[in-house]
Amino acid sequence: MTRDRELVAQLLKDPTPKSMVFIDSTAGTSDPEGMASSRRTHVREGMGQAGAPDADIEAMLEVMRQPTGVADPSVRFAVVQNGELVMHKVVNGEMRSKECIHHGPVIDATPLLLQIPHENLYFDVRVWRGGGDISVCAEGDREPVDTRHIEGDTSDINKVSAGRMAEAGIQRHTEEVWKHNQTDVAEQITALIAEHHPRVIFLSGDVRAVQLLSGQLSDQAKHLLHVVPGEVDNEGASPQRVRHAIDVQLDAARRRRNRQILDDAAADNGSLQAVGIGAVVHALAQGQAEYVLLDHQEMLQHSLLALDGEPWVATAPEDALGAPVLEEIVSTAAIVRAAVLTDARVRVVDPDEIGVGTGVVASLRWPVGPERP
Repeated sequence: MTRDRELVAQLLKDPTPKSMVFIDSTAGTSDPEGMASSRRTHVREGMGQAGAPDADIEAMLEVMRQPTGVADPSVRFAVVQNGELVMHKVVNGEMRSKECIHHGPVIDATPLLLQIPHENLYFDVRVWRGGGDISVCAEGDREPVDTRHIEGDTSDINKVSAGRMAEAGIQRHTEEVWKHNQTDVAEQITALIAEHHPRVIFLSGDVRAVQLLSGQLSDQAKHLLHVVPGEVDNEGASPQRVRHAIDVQLDAARRRRNRQILDDAAADNGSLQAVGIGAVVHALAQGQAEYVLLDHQEMLQHSLLALDGEPWVATAPEDALGAPVLEEIVSTAAIVRAAVLTDARVRVVDPDEIGVGTGVVASLRWPVGPERP
């Protein structure tokens, strides 16, 4: 994730012409080869119409011939410059913005932002009585950031079950084995929390294993815990149920965090907020914005100037402060670019979170009015 952010920032700052494609990469089931061929033809025509050089077109088509490496549905984001592939990312999930085929000095990082909205990490923990698997995940990423597999003592687990134990001593011994196994899982979770700082821990699996692990977790882990209910074939909740629970909880956490940012910015008579395109562009130009909360659909109705140097974005040429104008582009792309280049964090919001028609709100690093410290 960090490398991706750094690369995107480099590409956004570099005024050298480059080609980008954001497109559905879902393979489908009826005719995957035919669909892939049709997409390549579509991209070849689109890049040609956008003015991309032949070398860029061929490099893009070559990467599109490669398997995505992820389950359907998926999307592909790729950037080619001077005939060389400089960025390629395939993300699992439905497309959350329109297809984009573009050639010019400024790429639009908004589609990538919409597919991977935030940088928050979460833990997906699946347990059984003999151990567990821990995956450290970021939204939208096809591969976990980190994984741990804990294989405990299973010598007695398959010999007896809790409902058919004849002797209390055997039952107590087996329970102690299960408990010890989950203690090992809990210790790994504690270590990973210190390293990755997740916002939530999702726990699913064998009901008894889930109970035992929950009792072994640290207070910090318990505070982050969300148990996915249900047991399937003694192995835990189905993958579909776990995925749905994760999506619901992540969305709820996203909205809570957005509300917190907005409330903090609105305190003290709103001295730490900028509301609307003009105010947010002014804040970005000063490097004053800390968070930018963006209603993507609303901002698609407007355009702004992307500049080759600070202040990076302007509403009109006279506000460019001498920086050359690279392109007039859709306002979402221009604001995301300026935010990335001034170390502001962009969060995509639903219209009701900032007010329908508002478009964009920024929380500020210092109050409106005084000069920059």
